[in-house]
This record gives sequence, structure tokens and C-alpha cells, in this order.
Amino acid sequence: MTGEITFRAPVTVPAPTPIREAAELMDRAGVGSLLVVDEGRLAGIVTDRDLALRAVARAVPLDARIDAVMTCGVVTVGPSAGWEEITRVFAEHAIRRLVVTDGDTIVGVVALDDLLAAAADPHTAATGPRNAALGAVAAAEIGHPHHEGGLPLPLDALRPRPRTLSRWQARVGDAVVRAAVGNGPKRDGEILEVATPAGDPPFLVRWSDGRLSYIHPGPDARIHHYGEPVGSAR
Repeated sequence: MTGEITFRAPVTVPAPTPIREAAELMDRAGVGSLLVVDEGRLAGIVTDRDLALRAVARAVPLDARIDAVMTCGVVTVGPSAGWEEITRVFAEHAIRRLVVTDGDTIVGVVALDDLLAAAADPHTAATGPRNAALGAVAAAEIGHPHHEGGLPLPLDALRPRPRTLSRWQARVGDAVVRAAVGNGPKRDGEILEVATPAGDPPFLVRWSDGRLSYIHPGPDARIHHYGEPVGSAR
């Protein structure tokens, strides 16, 4: 990272950490986000906004795993990224935090607020055009806030689903039910991401036990499209 921008030390939690413990850590560390790691690698990010909208609003038990409410597909930059690149990435993704990584190593976090503070510092190298660029980025994020990574929720996720989807296609918000396999229990979950705009698999599913996994639905799975009667699940 160039001398123009400093980044904050990362605060990480293992994926199995209960939501309550993660929130307590966020409070103690005085941060608005935690990086979720799985076997030493970055698996996702969870923000105070995620805790409010994904955990509290959905009444997720506080002893559920933190990776049940995290965002996958975290947006990252390398340690040599400069002002222009970081501003461009913020603008493209309309997010508030970027994770700095060097290969699989998590180096730090850069917040949009850090750039705004640097631009206001009379000793910074930021120029008028940079201030204008940051203002545009901030306006975009405030007007159309996204989560910290992954795919934004499409507007049609709030509407009844068209019935033109094939048996194995889905939209964000649909449900998937997998029959019991062997001695295992029947599982159901919510689809968080789909591979293509057409709704093709694989799907990222948050299961009822709080775990996340990518699946290609097979003969043991049924898709229930949002807005359809329960009995019409395919």
C-alpha cells in the first residue's frame, strides 16, 4: 500500500464462532466489521449492518454460527493498491470496506470513511479531483448500499417468481429442500446466490442449521420458488 493510504489491522473470527460472541468481539474491538476465516483463509465478512438485517431482523438464534450471516465473495485489493485503484473499486462495488490481501494472507481493511478522512486532512496528498471522485463514491454507496461482497439482491427477488424457470433454476430468496440421505436428516435452506442471471446452478444455500454451501440440485432436491404455494415446489 502506498504511503497515501493506511489500513486498519484486521479483526478475524473463525467460521464456527457463535453470533453472540462475534458481536461482543465487534464491540470490544470497536470495529464495524469482522473477517470470517475458515482453516486460515478468508471465507467472508460480516458487518454491523449484516447483524441487524440478517440476524436480528430474521430472528436467527444468537448461538448460530457467524458464517450463517456473513457475506461471501469478499471484495479485495492487493497491498500495493494506490488511491486511484482503491477509489475505483469502491465505486464499482458500492461498498464501504475493502479487504487488503497478499495471496491468502489477510493484511488489513480499508474503509471508505478512511479515504474521506484522508481527503479532509490538510496534510494529505489528495487533490481536488480526488475529493470529487470520493464524493461521487460516497453518494453512490449511500444511495444504493450493497453488502460488503458477493452479489447484490436483485429487485425481482421481492416479487413473485415467473413460472418459466426450469426445474433446476432458481432465484435469490427461493428455498431448496433436500431429502434425507442414508441416516441423515432432511435439510432445507434459503438460496443466497445463483450462478447466472437466468437462475442456473450452482446455488449458494444457507441451510437451516446455519451452514453455507454451494450445490447443484439433484434428484434428492426440490426447489420452492418464492411466492408460490408450498404444494407447488418443484
